[in-house]
Amino acid sequence: MSWWFLLSFLLLLSDAVNRNNFKTCDQSGFCKRLRGMEPNKSGYYADPGTVAQLNSSSVSFTVKHEVDKYEHSVVLRVLKDNTVRLTAQEREPVRPRYSPVDSFGDAPLQDQSCTLSKSAQTATLSFSSNKVVLTYNPLRLDVYAGEELVASVNARGLFHVETQLLKPSLISRVGQKLSDLGSQALSLGSKFIKSFKSKPSKVGGEEEGDKPEEEKNEDDDLGISAEEIAKMDWEESFNSHHDSNPRGPRAISLDVTFVGFDKLYGLPEHADTLALKGTGNTDPYRLYNLDVFEYELDNPMALYGAIPYVHALSAKRSVGMMWLNAAETWVDINYSNEKSIVGRVLSSILSSDEVNRVDTHFMSESGLLDLFLFLGPTPKDVTKQYSNVFGPSYLPPMFAISYHQCRWNYNDQNDVLGVDSNFDKYDIPMDVIWLDIEHTNGKRYFSWDGRKFPDSKAMLSALADKGRNMVTIIDPHIKVDKSWDLYSAGRDHVSCGIYVKNKDGGNFEGHCWPGTSSWVDYTSPCARQWWAEQFAYDKYQGSSPTLFTWNDMNEPSVFNGPEVSMPKDNLHAENWEHRDVHNIYGYYMHRATRDGQLYRSQNTARPFVLSRAFFVGSHRVGPIWTGDNHASWEHLRMSIPMLLSLNVAGYPFVGADVGGFFGNPPTELLVRWYQVGVLQPFLRAHAHIDTRRREPWLFGEENTALIRDALILRYQLLPYIYTQFYKASIDNSPIMRPLWYDHPEDTSLYTNQVEFQLGDSLLSSPVLESNEKSHVIVLPGPQVWYDYHSYTKYSAGTIHIPVKLSSIPLYIKGGSIIATKMRVRRSSQLMESDPYTLIVALSTQGEAKGEAYIDDGKSFEYKNNKFSHQLLDFASNKLSCRRAANSGQYDSPAVERIIILGLDSPLSASLNGSPLVSTFDKTKKSVTIKKPNVVLSEEWSIDFL
Repeated sequence: MSWWFLLSFLLLLSDAVNRNNFKTCDQSGFCKRLRGMEPNKSGYYADPGTVAQLNSSSVSFTVKHEVDKYEHSVVLRVLKDNTVRLTAQEREPVRPRYSPVDSFGDAPLQDQSCTLSKSAQTATLSFSSNKVVLTYNPLRLDVYAGEELVASVNARGLFHVETQLLKPSLISRVGQKLSDLGSQALSLGSKFIKSFKSKPSKVGGEEEGDKPEEEKNEDDDLGISAEEIAKMDWEESFNSHHDSNPRGPRAISLDVTFVGFDKLYGLPEHADTLALKGTGNTDPYRLYNLDVFEYELDNPMALYGAIPYVHALSAKRSVGMMWLNAAETWVDINYSNEKSIVGRVLSSILSSDEVNRVDTHFMSESGLLDLFLFLGPTPKDVTKQYSNVFGPSYLPPMFAISYHQCRWNYNDQNDVLGVDSNFDKYDIPMDVIWLDIEHTNGKRYFSWDGRKFPDSKAMLSALADKGRNMVTIIDPHIKVDKSWDLYSAGRDHVSCGIYVKNKDGGNFEGHCWPGTSSWVDYTSPCARQWWAEQFAYDKYQGSSPTLFTWNDMNEPSVFNGPEVSMPKDNLHAENWEHRDVHNIYGYYMHRATRDGQLYRSQNTARPFVLSRAFFVGSHRVGPIWTGDNHASWEHLRMSIPMLLSLNVAGYPFVGADVGGFFGNPPTELLVRWYQVGVLQPFLRAHAHIDTRRREPWLFGEENTALIRDALILRYQLLPYIYTQFYKASIDNSPIMRPLWYDHPEDTSLYTNQVEFQLGDSLLSSPVLESNEKSHVIVLPGPQVWYDYHSYTKYSAGTIHIPVKLSSIPLYIKGGSIIATKMRVRRSSQLMESDPYTLIVALSTQGEAKGEAYIDDGKSFEYKNNKFSHQLLDFASNKLSCRRAANSGQYDSPAVERIIILGLDSPLSASLNGSPLVSTFDKTKKSVTIKKPNVVLSEEWSIDFL
């Protein structure tokens, strides 16, 4: 057994994350340096003479340091809809800093007009009713929404840029060798860094006329001594791994204080509370995409993805902030309403320094300082402002939001078809079966094990006959096998380098599932195009239009690499180091795979690609899940705040593996996990290769029925859920949202992480404890709520209900209308022509509103106006359906039933003067109209008396 396989095997057998594999802040050189900075002593100031308005939306100025003579160009820009952007970089950098520009949405950033006014101490940028006030010295930017200070940038003076220098060994090549001159060479080199900065191609020699032995005048002194240069963390080691860091330390740091706010949310991905914790007694929150095997709960360790975004919340307003940086990032958080340094700094502009505030400190190893502030004022406004910059979510095919059945691994073709058959035998709906790495020919992706899967096309066709699809796994590592055409094609590609390079310029090789492997460099557009072409049907032999993709291990995971990942001094396209692009690597793979599915269909079929790693912008590509969770009640409970955090941070299409990936869930836990999972955006059951089989019919007839009922509920709600995905495709609205999102004025909801809303009309309060008999539910005001199953009406407030194992507490908000389909079949595709049931849940005022979005659920024809967007309204005893202003034309099935909730007495109904048959349920206080003779995609109104 080779050593790498043994390592992989041992990783699989481990029963918890090995913390020793992953850095703490003290073990991360730049984090330790920047976290150790003393507040208000950074020495940066804005040069008043450089403040100038570039155009109608932008102001520029130069930031200098009291000692270090390097200058930084800063641009403050106002974007559409009350969004502020701040960028800063060295005026004459040794080399450029990386900016993840592909995180932005497809539409160009739109500006908003502003005006500039200046005084002796400050400059003010005004826009709409808002403003940003720049204080020159010490450097600070105060952001006002109206007359209210909401954020202060650099109030604690933690802004810092580690100036990019030339490594001492490189500097010493000017004139004589370092070994000959020692510290003298460093001294000479430090005085000539400016010339190298402006002429980096001359680092190996001198320009004619340069005289390094002569003393430069005082203005040329950078304020950085030879000794200081020599002491910098040019190289770093962790465990047995060494980072040569050839370009030297270049971290950036900035503090932002949110003034008047109670809680902060976001910074996914972490297995921690929904409301972010203060980090005064812990490590900062770490954002560094890592393969963390069976992660722990309730700590700020990094996980699989990174979105450096926070949402500040109070009863009065919301503000969002994006720190757009793809390098390793740490974030400190401190909650305070006491007198402090920040309080004293802000005392001149606050009526009192006894005000709630949240102090944050963002620290990144490299990259450009690029900061966005979204000024709200409501959570929904912040979401729209975020969407303006980073784009809305993509609209998935209908099957993607249905039920997915997966494990590592289904054994062979017969096993797959047997599982498929049993879903029919037990009358359980299912849309997708998944295959893990064992389906391939020796872990060679884009291939099949010919013995286990001798006719993959026949298997795919059998599934497709029932409206079902398949997903196969494709990872970023390519087995180093000279006899394999795919590997050789990448190695020998003439247009560009397909594989990531090591620090010496050769193809990087590490170990993962196939053994010795190379990693595709998805940061390269050329490599992404090459990757996309591999999905063509003539290249991916045995594939078909109903085969979709799962990208795993794309943090990237490297079994023998530092922190089970890739060396930071590896090289990518355009000579970027891996440290610069680490967190965006998985996003680029996700995108390239999505493009492959578009390529094979000639842009006619909507793609579906699940990714484990993610970054800002991944929400436009496809879903992600929360990775290697465990079959425990604790992990079930944690799945809710993890998914809510992702939605708050702009990622609606997310899920957690039902049942837990590791371990064997007790039957009660498995049933409860299904009941939770069916009300989350992405629904997949998945299990580790060492777990017992856990298909829904393996736990006795009673439990099979409970799981079936949960999945039937999901399929009933598909029209409503699909409408929520449509709304997310317009403005990135969260699909699974915290209760405070629609009720920010209620501060009692700020720490509620056991309940959530599914869209704007449904509230889930899942049972999350073993053997629970009585359940506590918080129903936000001011509206009434209706039990989805019994139609019982509840006033807002806290209620206690008895629960059984069959209970799925779900409530419809009063004032809502939702579309459902009650005829559940084998798969969502087979439900396409089934009729709708409309549920009208009246408010205390006897009114309700809703909407329904309908298209073919699979193609891009909706972009050609082939869709229906209908607005539903109940008011003044009339239920009406009309086309939204943006609606196209698409014929939908009929409405077979209308149910009106919240009535104390019966109502008669008529359509165009003709009476309709209605029945009144006195117990449920509801009226049901069967066969109302209306079609959801048409315009109509029904009168009630």
